[in-house]
Amino acid sequence: MDRRRLSLLLALIAGLVLFGTLGYRVLEGWAWLDCVFMTVMTLTTVGYGSPGPLGTDGKVFSTLLMLVGIGLMLYLLTLLAETVVRGLTDPLAVRRRKERKLIHLRGHTVVCGYGQVGEAVCVALRGARKDVVVIDHRPEHLEWAQGQGIHTLVGDATDEDVLRRAGAERAESLVTVINSDPSNLYVVLSAKGLNPALRVIARASDESAAQKMRRAGADEVVNPYQLSGNRIAAMMLAPRLSRLLSGDVTSDHFIIREISVPDTLVGQTVEALGRETGALIVAIWRGGQPIRCRAGDVLQADDTVLVAGAAAEVDAVEGHRAVGGSAAGGSVAGGSGAGVQPT
Repeated sequence: MDRRRLSLLLALIAGLVLFGTLGYRVLEGWAWLDCVFMTVMTLTTVGYGSPGPLGTDGKVFSTLLMLVGIGLMLYLLTLLAETVVRGLTDPLAVRRRKERKLIHLRGHTVVCGYGQVGEAVCVALRGARKDVVVIDHRPEHLEWAQGQGIHTLVGDATDEDVLRRAGAERAESLVTVINSDPSNLYVVLSAKGLNPALRVIARASDESAAQKMRRAGADEVVNPYQLSGNRIAAMMLAPRLSRLLSGDVTSDHFIIREISVPDTLVGQTVEALGRETGALIVAIWRGGQPIRCRAGDVLQADDTVLVAGAAAEVDAVEGHRAVGGSAAGGSVAGGSGAGVQPT
């Protein structure tokens, strides 16, 4: 309704300017630009002075123009102020502005559920400068995420329409860590239905739920309780290795990073790449399986390499990736301390 009134009011003012211009042209015979100038000056009450002497008819016409024009201008300013204030404070308008920003996102990550696990995921992804959209049905849980510059969407992640509004069809990956196995299972089914190429990582509380999620299309399923237990055991058995692989150690002298092999490195041997950059190729991930690499192994398309070395050496390998493509990678022990970190 405000937009309709605003459009009508702007049309009235335009008509009033046209009417005033024609009136001065007929009554005073001034040039067209002088008539427009006098009309706008009268309506805005600036008072620079008329382009020429005003006759009696011109003075009467100016008086009527001022009486009508000032009222319209005041009403227009009031309506503009009201529209601006309402746009800044109205929850529905705020939500629409947020969702308009989501339309332009591509290759982002959707995180469903913003509890302790969801918050940790978002911190790690933001540390890697990834665009993140968080979905949660509790607005109060999203306040901190908004303060960190994370895109948020209030709604039920099991609703396909909510996933669509979060850009699941254009996203690179989706993480569902809702504290409910049925909800996570439903999110996996809905997300894969919207975007079969979407990489989906789901949380499960037991192996039975994990199997169902894998059958539903989840690429990876994580049990946080089992993961915590494994981490504690690893810290007891190999504390230094555990800290290194979990990203708790930050050092420029030694880091491990996962890098997808770009076109510029396809056909190059592991020995040649190591000699050029000084980095150590620890392993090659090929066809879904890790392979212990040897000096003469040739890098192939779709390979992922695990690279270790000083930060500058690993960055040199990363430089090939920046030229050859934008595949996702990750870093360990040289990143933000948030575990395996995409680059």
